[in-house]
Amino acid sequence: MCGISGIINFNGNINKNIVEDINFQIQHRGPDHNCVIKNNFSALGYVRLKIIDLSDTSNQPFISKSKKIKIFYNGEIYNSSELKELFFKNFKFKSTGDGEVLLYLYEKFGISFLDKVKGMFSIVICDEDKSKIFLVRDRFGIKPLYFHKNKIDGEITFCSEIHPLFKNPKVKKNPNFKEIFKNLQYGIFNSTNETWFKDIHQVKPGYFLEIKKNNISEKQYYKLEEKIDEDLDFSDKYNFYYWSKRINEKINISFKEHSISDVKTGLHISGGADSAILGNLSNFFEGPLSTYTFDFELQEVGESKQASMIADQFNLEHKVHRVKDINLFEKIEKILNVEYEPFSSLRIIAQHELYEFSKKENCKVIFDGSGGDEISAGYTYQVFPWLMDISNNLNLKSFKRRFNNIMNNFDKKSQSKKIFGSVLNTFLPGNTTPDGSIYEKKGFIDNDFISENKLIQNEIKQPFRSFLRNSQYTDLYHMKLPRCLKYIDRASMKNSIEGRVPFLDHELVELNFQAPSKYKFLFDTQRILMKYGFRRSIPKKLYFKNKNTIADPQTHWFKNNLKDYFYDLVINNNNGSNLFNKKEIEKYYNFFCNEKKHVNSFFILQVFLTELWFQKILKN
Repeated sequence: MCGISGIINFNGNINKNIVEDINFQIQHRGPDHNCVIKNNFSALGYVRLKIIDLSDTSNQPFISKSKKIKIFYNGEIYNSSELKELFFKNFKFKSTGDGEVLLYLYEKFGISFLDKVKGMFSIVICDEDKSKIFLVRDRFGIKPLYFHKNKIDGEITFCSEIHPLFKNPKVKKNPNFKEIFKNLQYGIFNSTNETWFKDIHQVKPGYFLEIKKNNISEKQYYKLEEKIDEDLDFSDKYNFYYWSKRINEKINISFKEHSISDVKTGLHISGGADSAILGNLSNFFEGPLSTYTFDFELQEVGESKQASMIADQFNLEHKVHRVKDINLFEKIEKILNVEYEPFSSLRIIAQHELYEFSKKENCKVIFDGSGGDEISAGYTYQVFPWLMDISNNLNLKSFKRRFNNIMNNFDKKSQSKKIFGSVLNTFLPGNTTPDGSIYEKKGFIDNDFISENKLIQNEIKQPFRSFLRNSQYTDLYHMKLPRCLKYIDRASMKNSIEGRVPFLDHELVELNFQAPSKYKFLFDTQRILMKYGFRRSIPKKLYFKNKNTIADPQTHWFKNNLKDYFYDLVINNNNGSNLFNKKEIEKYYNFFCNEKKHVNSFFILQVFLTELWFQKILKN
């Protein structure tokens, strides 16, 4: 696990010192080794965190015999041993690490080698013979890669994180009001390749950039939709047990491949099915395996009790870190400086602190269950698209029975809200939270700002005939997973820890997407295809339990600990963003603070973090 950076300019001299400054800014991503190399059209930087092959032979760059091809990469190649055996059986590698094989794959197959690689990665390939550079990102965007192209001379600056880019004087801090508008209007984060900074983009998941003479060609090497045959939905050739068995086998293969490590490994778990599967598969590891969970001083909101039950089930050492209510504003400022863009929940405080806690335990690799819900349709709002998919193949009596089974799983008071939220998330993603709550925002955003950006749409691709697959695709590429993966990357790498997400093995993702909708729910139980193979080891309470939104004290904090800060930052601040109608927000915030019933705090958080971002990030 590493960090990469660099400047590419075919038209002029490159200041190597700037790249060294950029590289220094990401030293936390790789404290074990760093270097910067330069040729006549680029200067490339790298920092290394030693995870596999702790010797210096796995230091980068990987350089061809001709000295003309150089590769840096950030991530893990989980099928490296298989690739070595398949294509380089009698070849003697310099290292026992996983990354060296990339060099020889590129020499043998060119950029098409990406089709053969399994893993999480961002890669820079410098081919001096062809005077070109490739910037590559893995299929689902697990590892980040940001870039900026200067409009005057075409110079390209890239890095694993955003903030170091500004060490290049040619990269300016300007707000991207298009992305800010989408966040405030639709409630979405990181849904495209754009960022909150104008002219700073991400390499898209499953894409690479080919850079030659400062011209950028963007090419897609992986399309999930091309791997799925929707005609199988109407075939009786494969039944529920076939799909469940194949998914179970693929999970075991993925976890076995992900388990390779030469350093201490742990699990971050909560109280759900993903955590139970993580615990169940801990037998791939030799020696003791520790599990870690966060909770809060308001103990009734967390899942530490359920997590402890999972750890006990599999005889795992378990530790709980509790987030204290003190110094909350300082914690938020600190995290915003790491994330460098606003985030979707104050729960992220707990995530960052849990990685800090894991670092103190000398853990260098952490397994995370992220992706499990996205690939197996685990969210409550996916009930409606599932019902729409199966309605074509069921008679009215069968449809009513299945509908009632699902509705009985909801509290009667919340049934209408769940249905409404499910419908909205199907047709208008981003307009409601997963629990169906519509966050109040009418009249709060400045009318001029809305008018200037009213033509901006929520750009979400829906490539499938299946409503449920489209819902899963939206979560995988636009809504849930992109921001989740960013949080994992920043929180883990800030503490020099590698975060691994074994549910995002691309073959496992494809298999879960391929499975017909009719098998993804059983009576009132979601994610049954994934859970069925572990039915004898997962506690029954978790086996039949559907997804719950992990609670946090965000509403409590805004009513108490952060109240004065909200007034100072949003209401009384005359040097803010000018994006909001302060009087309307003040009126609503007073109502929010005095209301005894639960009121969704999502938009309050959006306003708070937007103003904090303008003040602490954009203007500094």
